[in-house]
Amino acid sequence: MDEIIINESFADDNVDMLFDKVEKNDFSSQEMLSLKVSAEEINKKNEINELISWDVVKKNLEYHFAYQKEGALKILKDFNCTALLADEVGLGKTITTGIVLKECIMRGFTKKILILTPPSLVDQWVAELKEKFELDFTIIESDKDWKNTNFAIASIDRVKAYNREIGEFRHKDAHDIQWDLLVVDEAHKLKSRTTTRWRFVDKIKKKRFLILTATPFQNDLLELYNLLHILKRGHLGTVQEFRKNFLNRGNKRYPLNPYELKRKLNQLMVRRKRSETKINYTKRIPKVVPVDLTKPEMEVYEEMCDLIKKQYFSASGNEINGKLAVYAILPKITSSIASAKESLTNMINNEKYHEKTKDRAQRILNAYNNLKTDSKINKLLDIVQDNFTNIPDSKMLIYTKHPTTLRYIAEQLRPLGLKVIEFVGGLDREEKTKRILEFKNSAEIMISTETGCEGLNFQFCNSLINYDLPWNPMSVEQRIGRLDRIGQKRDMNIYSLATKGTMEEHVVDLIINKMCCVGLVIGELPIILFNLGLDGYSEKGVNKIEERLMNSFIDSKNNLEMFSSEVDKIAELIDEGIEAYREENNYNQELLDEI
Repeated sequence: MDEIIINESFADDNVDMLFDKVEKNDFSSQEMLSLKVSAEEINKKNEINELISWDVVKKNLEYHFAYQKEGALKILKDFNCTALLADEVGLGKTITTGIVLKECIMRGFTKKILILTPPSLVDQWVAELKEKFELDFTIIESDKDWKNTNFAIASIDRVKAYNREIGEFRHKDAHDIQWDLLVVDEAHKLKSRTTTRWRFVDKIKKKRFLILTATPFQNDLLELYNLLHILKRGHLGTVQEFRKNFLNRGNKRYPLNPYELKRKLNQLMVRRKRSETKINYTKRIPKVVPVDLTKPEMEVYEEMCDLIKKQYFSASGNEINGKLAVYAILPKITSSIASAKESLTNMINNEKYHEKTKDRAQRILNAYNNLKTDSKINKLLDIVQDNFTNIPDSKMLIYTKHPTTLRYIAEQLRPLGLKVIEFVGGLDREEKTKRILEFKNSAEIMISTETGCEGLNFQFCNSLINYDLPWNPMSVEQRIGRLDRIGQKRDMNIYSLATKGTMEEHVVDLIINKMCCVGLVIGELPIILFNLGLDGYSEKGVNKIEERLMNSFIDSKNNLEMFSSEVDKIAELIDEGIEAYREENNYNQELLDEI
């Protein structure tokens, strides 16, 4: 047998070139010809022309659109799952990606999959993949979780931690695994090669690599280069070649040779515009509802605030960290009377507190028990009664942060003769499905905590009430996002209760009117906060904006004028971020869509 010398490319020749070589006998050996023919036959058999997973997937998708299916097929067929999915915000990149994952698994292409997302989206990804694609992904919480995990999902900010003293990543085990497919959501966060985030992702061994972002670059085309460089080495040449071929020294955002750059992008990119999908997008209509407290209500509220800032001591007599008290207790006070009373009762019965603290807590609890009016719950009842009087067939989704408040609201609503569904964390899948169907088919109201509704969609409902409001804007955005999904046919009424004369009315105005209901499409706020450096969490594990608001409240010593001044500063920063994002989005559209 002749020695086989492999000096032919199996991938680059087309069929015509192959037969031309056969006619000329232009091969190093007969064995090489046989291998070549076999390779072509295998390649043809593996060619993907349809989705074998579609019948399985579509039964779980209440709304599915041709562009999602077509995008997944293009990623699989044309790019072998190494691609940039750059659909405009609001088109459901998660669905397109889920179709790709399901197809790869059913075809046997992938046994090891890793998804990296921003921290705020981890639970939503897990829920969507479970509910819509019947895929179970394990959340990576510690560096020990990588072992024996085939389908993993992790917060990129959590796993990128780097120990400079020993010169290695804490989650280095992720780099020892050969992943069949890596998915990175919100991939515009990989715009700089100098960050630990970029270096962590770059070290991951992956056969296929899918990155998701609607805005591949912000201020400089080098950000686009860095993103595509980590996706596919050498696609845009070296950085020196990219500078020479595409960078316009007078304008970092608009390239030299734009048509050539667009051609190179199209070799890796799938992008669709909202205007191409013929989907009607509805509006969020914010309705901040002021709540006027009675004099006794205001007095007991101020007593409670004074307690946690001035007389909050441990049994040893040491003052308990005021910030921790505000973070832990203040949201419960502003949630409801029931929640405030529960917090006071726990304080009174807990041995860790000083007797003077417990005595003060008992006096405040007595004052709560003597209240004749609950102005906040009365305002909620007014909204509900008015809504169902004027729109008898409507549905309402009510959110609260606390299970105690949820149960209290349900007790107050049931005498109205409305069917109320309670939805909390800890329900199994069967019970969740049952309650969602009840809400859709027969109940008028669902009351939920955030943990209850992660990843679920309620396009059939267009009225939402924030009974209490998280100071984390992304939590509020996720609440509204349960209604504001593809398939929503009506404008959405977003009611948010705000107690007048307290810091709550300033926070509600900031988060609702200036962040979550200012004409942004779902998915745009996280990009804006990232650009401003306000996304994610502080070292204490608290959302950065939430921490800033809490600290401002503490520093103001309940002086609302001081507090509102700081809120105004945050609002101005957000306004600047929104304007910069809109300008950035125009540049992305000009480069990606209009050239």
